[in-house]
Amino acid sequence: MQVEGVLVLEDILSKKSPEVTELVDEINKIRKVDNERHLDLACDLFDMAQERGNDDLKDFASCILGDACCQNGDYSQALYYLSAGLQGLAQTDEYLLACLCYNELGIIFRSECHYITSEEHFINCIELARAQRLYGAEANACTNFASLCKEMASPERALEYNYRAIECCAYMEDGIQKSSVMAGNYACIFNIYCEMGKQANAEDAYKELEKVMAECPACEKYFDIILAKYHYYRMIGDEKKAEETLSDTLAAFFCCDDYYTYFDEIKDLLQILLEEKQYETLEKMFIRIAETSIRGDVSNLNLFVCNCKIQMYEELGDEQKKLQCAYDYFKYSQQQSIDNKRAFLTTLRLRSELVQQRTRNLFLSAAAETDPLTGIANRLKLNSVIDELFDMANKEGKNLGVEMMDVDSFKHINDSYGHDMGDKLLAAIGRVLKKIVSDNIFVARYGGDEFIIYYYDMSDEEIVEKAKFIQNEIDAVSKKLELERVTLSQGVVNHIPQHGNRAWDYMNSADYALYFVKKHGKANVRLIHKRVDLEKEEWKKVF
Repeated sequence: MQVEGVLVLEDILSKKSPEVTELVDEINKIRKVDNERHLDLACDLFDMAQERGNDDLKDFASCILGDACCQNGDYSQALYYLSAGLQGLAQTDEYLLACLCYNELGIIFRSECHYITSEEHFINCIELARAQRLYGAEANACTNFASLCKEMASPERALEYNYRAIECCAYMEDGIQKSSVMAGNYACIFNIYCEMGKQANAEDAYKELEKVMAECPACEKYFDIILAKYHYYRMIGDEKKAEETLSDTLAAFFCCDDYYTYFDEIKDLLQILLEEKQYETLEKMFIRIAETSIRGDVSNLNLFVCNCKIQMYEELGDEQKKLQCAYDYFKYSQQQSIDNKRAFLTTLRLRSELVQQRTRNLFLSAAAETDPLTGIANRLKLNSVIDELFDMANKEGKNLGVEMMDVDSFKHINDSYGHDMGDKLLAAIGRVLKKIVSDNIFVARYGGDEFIIYYYDMSDEEIVEKAKFIQNEIDAVSKKLELERVTLSQGVVNHIPQHGNRAWDYMNSADYALYFVKKHGKANVRLIHKRVDLEKEEWKKVF
């Protein structure tokens, strides 16, 4: 079982304007009640923060939006916004929100099988919560970390943190949250002792679980609690009760929409059915999991399901389905590796960006908005332009294209020809990009050898033609500067804004497309409409 925590803002609201306070109150009311509305309001808060330009408010809003993305199952965007806001937020006194972010990042990194980073975030949450006496947040993080320890085959450490979560409950107010934490942790403790063969300890844990259920009957309906009851009846040899409870467990499974919260319990149930050779029921479970909104970036759950399918089809002697599942397993493993690297680079770059942003003056003049080396707009200007273009595209239903472009092997050019030559090349690229500027095209230097191009109301074909023009012009620049052929990698996303999209989503997707080109030989263009397009290795190369 994994738990995320509850977002409560108390005295920190006094630091915000009445307008922000009202919006945050509304977000708190519908959190975990209406996920779509939650995301819409979080986006509104994020937009408001960008307009006001207050760094503290931006960090706060970014974390709120990251939480909303997490609640909607969009872990990729959640990772981006949580990471973007948490570094600044951690320097403030908004401890509860920081704990929530650490906890959710721990869950996200675990879902990507990035276990060391997951552990770091859970421990950060536990330490911060303990220091500030936020016992509910500490209990949630301890529960999640115990679950991670169990998955990593460290039952003793898992027990330590399960008991620590229960200890925190002594300082929490009576209510469903406290009872849920206690019941869930006693169920986990019971299961661990069963696996360790310590029946007496398991029985003691189950007695404590029964006490909680007696005080809070609602807990008896939870998926993890019903599954624990099944194991208890198996342990005491009551096969009839065990069979009845297994049926109840399956019913709870098919009524559940949030399978990742019960990731450990899903694994356990699948394993039980495999051992009992209930293949027809397993097939129904696989279909249900596929139909439920579990995103492709939940790598460890997808991998485990594939592994179960392989075992089942091997038992059934269905070689064709077994081979298909083995191929699916391979694909998920590949995606997991890519996502892990991408997550690392995303958080690394964000930290660097945030430090740079906080050193800039809020009062931007025309000179400050121009990059002195290339003569085109700099990063400060492009941030305001993308917001304006996004609003226009969203209201008018027009395509918005964002390209992220950089120079291949730019370090080699600097090392071989000197930094002066590198600067000459960048200046020449600036002059080339100025040639394509129009009412529909905006260009800017993002930093280093990276450039951004915005395309408004343009087709894919028109954008690709511009990309070709840029590379052809750079070929001429290479000859003029007497350099080896200089090539560019260009990643582009182009589509009409959809529900829940924001300007940052375009930048993020363009960056993923650029990374794809870099990984697949450089010196080319990849145009996508959404990030999932990158899951297809085959693509129509421009050059």
